[in-house]
Amino acid sequence: MKAFAMTFGMALLIACWAAVLAPTAQAGMISTEEVVATQSVQADRDKIDDFLNRASVQEKMQAMGVQPAFAKDRVDALTTEETATLAQRIDALPAGGALDTMDIVIILLIAILVAIAV
Repeated sequence: MKAFAMTFGMALLIACWAAVLAPTAQAGMISTEEVVATQSVQADRDKIDDFLNRASVQEKMQAMGVQPAFAKDRVDALTTEETATLAQRIDALPAGGALDTMDIVIILLIAILVAIAV
């Protein structure tokens, strides 16, 4: 009987000790705005990746001395706001590929920043 009480006491002590040390799980509700924001950021990044994967864009970057892989790394480092702005600029480009002066200036600035970062 004494051995049973000792074994039961040790088992109870170990169970209490394990319960105290076990990490607690926490759950919370996320808002619809958070989900939509996350999805829109991913959509913007996908749009920029698709743009960078175009053959004409890669040829232009190589002509400017920018490696496409390095440009993709730099795009991955953009903040959420910068990503949204760049995706909006891509949407605003004409379908025929004609760039206005401001678009050319922005592309040159990005190319210069990438070249400086190397």
